[in-house]
Amino acid sequence: MMRFDSMFDPATYHETRKPLLRAQTLPSHCYTSPEFFRREVEAIFSSAWHFVGREDEIRETGAYTVIDVQAGSVIVCRDRSGGLQAFVNACRHRGTRLKDGQGRCNRLVCPYHAWTYGLDGSLSATPGFGEPENFNRSEFALQGVRLENWGGFLFVNFSAQAPPLLEWIGDMPAVFAAHHPEDLRCTWRKEYLVRANWKFLIENALEAYHTGTVHGETLGTQDSEFVETRGNWDALYVLGDPSKSIATLPGENQVFPFVRGLSGKASRGTWFTVVYPGTQIVFSQDCAWWLDMKPLSVDRTLVTLGGCFPASTVAMAGFEQQVTAFYERWSTATPEDNQIAEAQQRGHASGLGLPGRYSGTEHCVHALDNWVLDQVLD
Repeated sequence: MMRFDSMFDPATYHETRKPLLRAQTLPSHCYTSPEFFRREVEAIFSSAWHFVGREDEIRETGAYTVIDVQAGSVIVCRDRSGGLQAFVNACRHRGTRLKDGQGRCNRLVCPYHAWTYGLDGSLSATPGFGEPENFNRSEFALQGVRLENWGGFLFVNFSAQAPPLLEWIGDMPAVFAAHHPEDLRCTWRKEYLVRANWKFLIENALEAYHTGTVHGETLGTQDSEFVETRGNWDALYVLGDPSKSIATLPGENQVFPFVRGLSGKASRGTWFTVVYPGTQIVFSQDCAWWLDMKPLSVDRTLVTLGGCFPASTVAMAGFEQQVTAFYERWSTATPEDNQIAEAQQRGHASGLGLPGRYSGTEHCVHALDNWVLDQVLD
């Protein structure tokens, strides 16, 4: 068993720090140790940018969505002026949780004592509260949370010291400008509770080495290239058929129009990205989808899967019938990935803790693991 005093000693990870083809994978305790997970929460998730979803999912006044992360619970809602607001999901009276899931409301009402807040977070009513001394409603608005937007993808952050989102993701907006992410519309999402450490899931999403086995009867083998990036993100480029995207199962003939103006590699393949720490956004020729990994504990992760298409595609006659081919692909591949991550978790829990080696195609896995070490080591 790994001793606590050496768990965060940089010398423990000397082999993982080596170049890809000489490096060893992270030891088992990085995926199974509650102590290591607590350090990740403190050093990564307390100041990370957490993915919320698409701006177009919260279009109408009063529409809201709730996300739960290790740093806390957040309500994101559309206020009456048309802007988006993010608040800590807790009443300012005695901290009761206000909302769950997604929905629409005219105001935010605490289920405990009916303290009532406007969609801008201001406290508007305190029924039966009386007149305590020195009480000023304006001082008891909902606690705000940083909310920032890139191309319609929404992220929140609890830390005032964290860099702005656009600084965090570096050159990612420039790389995908031709895909016009601001024009996408979310049409589908699904959640999975997976009994595995969050890193197993995001590592798996960043390599094509496994597709010929894990997805041997569904997706088949895929060829990939490592992509150079600047900022807290990485990407894998998967070569595809220039006549259709890989967003449907092999043999499926359903094709949507490609994003207008794509050229070069963008018109021939698909980028599988990761916005550190655990959000993958995939850009294909005709659509985009995401996989977001939010850790609940050292061996439990909530995976959110969402799919979106250009607004012009969504407006096409017959879209609802034709898009099912895309949903089938995502609903088929994701459970296969979840199951293999759970098998990894069980394997690492055996107690042996022996590290492995990276293949030459696992650039992004190696980069992610070393990024985690950059954040958590002494």
